[in-house]
Amino acid sequence: HDPLLVLDGLEDSGIRLKCLSERLFSEVKVLWVDGKGRNITGNLLSTDTSGNAGSSLVLKAGSGNAV
Repeated sequence: HDPLLVLDGLEDSGIRLKCLSERLFSEVKVLWVDGKGRNITGNLLSTDTSGNAGSSLVLKAGSGNAV
């Protein structure tokens, strides 16, 4: 299944994004990158026993407005 990207509202002068993914293989990893392909930090929401995963981050002005 394709990952689900959710605009989860305004937070700390930015927009909270969440990415949720169901396991297709043995392990799910969520990696956030900016508009230039650089790794940026996201917060792990959960990895449950089925291997599903989720992550979130706050996109703020000046971040290039792209992930």
